[in-house]
Amino acid sequence: MTDRHIAVSSWDDIDAAPEASPRAKQRVATIITEQSWDHVVWLPSWLLEDSDKDIETVEASDHLAVGGVEDYSDDAWQFAQTHRNVLPEFLPKSSVVVFERARGVEEISTPQTGLTAFAGDADD
Repeated sequence: MTDRHIAVSSWDDIDAAPEASPRAKQRVATIITEQSWDHVVWLPSWLLEDSDKDIETVEASDHLAVGGVEDYSDDAWQFAQTHRNVLPEFLPKSSVVVFERARGVEEISTPQTGLTAFAGDADD
């Protein structure tokens, strides 16, 4: 496993990922917790802007996409968004980060707290 292929079993795994912003990392944790996807891929802007690629990012993210990921070669992942009924794309392993849900993981606890957590502090 490279540092660009992350087996996610806890927040620390996601947080150690290269390149992804804190907001993107939080979104990965939310997707793994609230949805059934086993793979979330972080893609750089240049790859998403490539007119030859037909990749749809998730709502509220400019860099994250969900789908199936398979090891295609030493240099590429095969990424399939079968829910969109499009052909698989090939992604360079050196440029993307693949977050893969570890077996048995249902929820990722994150250090981020929602605004409602501060409601009780108003009188202090």
